[in-house]
Amino acid sequence: MSTSGLKPIILYDIPSIVQGQPWSPNAMKTRYCLTFKGLPFETVWVEYPKIKPFYEQNSLAPTALRAMKGTPMPVHTLPVIMDPNTNRFISDSFAIAQYLDEQYPDTPKVLPYGTAALVHVFDTTFLNTTRGTIKMATVKGAQKLNPESREFYIRTRTERFGIPWEQFALPEKREEQWNILRAACNTVDGWYAKSSGQFILGDTPCFADFIVAGRFKWMQYCFEKQEWEEVKSWNGGRWGKLVDATDKYLDCSK
Repeated sequence: MSTSGLKPIILYDIPSIVQGQPWSPNAMKTRYCLTFKGLPFETVWVEYPKIKPFYEQNSLAPTALRAMKGTPMPVHTLPVIMDPNTNRFISDSFAIAQYLDEQYPDTPKVLPYGTAALVHVFDTTFLNTTRGTIKMATVKGAQKLNPESREFYIRTRTERFGIPWEQFALPEKREEQWNILRAACNTVDGWYAKSSGQFILGDTPCFADFIVAGRFKWMQYCFEKQEWEEVKSWNGGRWGKLVDATDKYLDCSK
């Protein structure tokens, strides 16, 4: 299907304290995909407390179930897209990537033929590799949310982890968590070192690169300037270079 004459796809994303600045690394994956493919889109910003009502208003199934004190609870997340060209809602960044490749086969693939299963494993493995930094990241991320979302985010995260907010990023734990982050970067650097090019599959980015780039772009935005300067210098400057190389696909003007 040609992209000429298409109605803009609607991307539902989480706003930050800077107007037009994406906050969610998961939604960034979809933003990268849409721009990479040259598909027209526009953004509708949805604050955290309004995500579940948005799902309910549009009769969307929860993204997943998460155990809370032993009880599976529905989870409602962004990104979501609504494609007015097909009148379909799609949630979850990986499912959106699959949908865009299938629905618009004449655009560049974000999941090249035969790689979907491997990239899905990459996504899960990358998440597990960086999981040890989640409490530090939660505190830094909360500072960039609007008050309405920040209150919701802090409350739901303290419920999820079962600890007071003040214990998420204790000063005495900072060096330990920073070392965990560096070790995670070293692991992911080892994956990239086996590629023949700058990106995980060579010279052209794919969804796997957008997963990683989104996380580091989030760090650039949420970390203190000196912290980001340190991170982007690790592993021969790989992470700063990756952010720079993928910034052209992170269209924040829409």
